[in-house]
Amino acid sequence: MKLNKKKGIILASSVILLILIGVFFVIYETGPYDKNNGQDIVVDIPMGSTISNIADILKENNLIKNKFIFEINFKLRNNYSNLKSGKYLLNQSLSNSDIINKLASGEMYQDGIKITIPEGSTSNEIISLLVKNELGEKSDYQKLISNPSDFYDDFEFLNQKDIKTLEGFLYPSTYYFEEDAKPKDIIKEMLKLFKKNYTEELQKKQKERNMTLQEVVNLASIVEKEAVIDEDRPIIASVFYNRLDKDMPLQSDATLQYIFEERKKSMTYNDLKIDSPYNTYIQKGLPPTPIANPSIKSIKAVLEPSDTDYLYFVASIDGGNVYSKTYEEHKKNVEQYRKDRDKRNKELEEKSKKDK
Repeated sequence: MKLNKKKGIILASSVILLILIGVFFVIYETGPYDKNNGQDIVVDIPMGSTISNIADILKENNLIKNKFIFEINFKLRNNYSNLKSGKYLLNQSLSNSDIINKLASGEMYQDGIKITIPEGSTSNEIISLLVKNELGEKSDYQKLISNPSDFYDDFEFLNQKDIKTLEGFLYPSTYYFEEDAKPKDIIKEMLKLFKKNYTEELQKKQKERNMTLQEVVNLASIVEKEAVIDEDRPIIASVFYNRLDKDMPLQSDATLQYIFEERKKSMTYNDLKIDSPYNTYIQKGLPPTPIANPSIKSIKAVLEPSDTDYLYFVASIDGGNVYSKTYEEHKKNVEQYRKDRDKRNKELEEKSKKDK
């Protein structure tokens, strides 16, 4: 009995030892190929690649130690359905898990011309940026942006009678374009990103507000140009809604600025008299088109405005806004802003003199 018991202990110990060896082997094989080598390697995963194809590519580039274990790991993590083809920037210091996460996240390597379109850019500013980077001619972009019908086949959401321009739909983001990219293809990339971010949930809220897409983007573009901090966006949207409900002109400097090729530091009394459909000091309602390409934050603010009774707002020197319900309150806030501004400018001037 003792002999059998001893054999059992030896057998159990051997099994445990084998299991431990197997565990350590798997841990080693799934670890970095070379944890001290962080040199980047560009790997191209073709569309339609199988797990086996991917493992082959990674093994050829010395990014994994064991194809079989990598494939098992990939399957166990259930990430295959999320795999996105394309170029990836990897290195030998990444474990199997790190590589799988990158392939599943779509964190792709971009090697084209980098173009960053700031939130609130106008179409003219975007065109200038693209032309400056030798990505096409100004006239080609102007023609495309003024003809949304050229994109109806790919973007059905543009096929609405009140959308007369692509202004407002050129989604602000960072893009990478090939040197020989065509202007129409470049515009398509921006429209694709707009379509992706204008989700079904936002479309539902648009319908609940009984607004057209153009009206949403139009108002969002004004909110974008008026807001300095994110917290102000839904409040500014509520101010404009309240004015529209009362048949008051929006009186937005931002829409007036859209008339000029270059932004003015401040509006003059004569500017307020300019006869233009974009002069919302004399024209009621929204301007004919959006005045910029808004961020998704401003679009959400228009679809989810704050519940306020405000009709006026003026900037504060700390970057936000001060709101009021009556014109009398507004005049006091404007006067206070001027005093605060003049005081700050005087302090800055005195400090500048001392520094010299």
